[in-house]
Amino acid sequence: MQYRKFGNTDLVVSEIGFGAWAIGGGAMIGSTAIGWGDTDDNVSIKAIHSALEAGINFFDTADIYGLGHSEELLGKIIGNKREVIIATKVGNVSRMINLLLITLKNIFSELVKLL
Repeated sequence: MQYRKFGNTDLVVSEIGFGAWAIGGGAMIGSTAIGWGDTDDNVSIKAIHSALEAGINFFDTADIYGLGHSEELLGKIIGNKREVIIATKVGNVSRMINLLLITLKNIFSELVKLL
């Protein structure tokens, strides 16, 4: 495997990265399918291990891939290996709205208790 410096950072990444959209599996936002489709976590885990064995140390994912399932699988297999770089993106509006609503509910519940 060949490696190179990642932009202006001190990180060194494999020239071939592992795109993790497919391991996220199927996902829906409302009635809209946004995921890859049905996947088998065992096959996904084998793919991650194969990538690591091949020297791939750069993994690309996002919170929207399987509504977080891709990130969960990578975290489960890779853990805190310092030599592995995981690039993730955020912007899952559905998740952000749900978290905001939960936060607001919690805040208002506490405020009501104070009144």
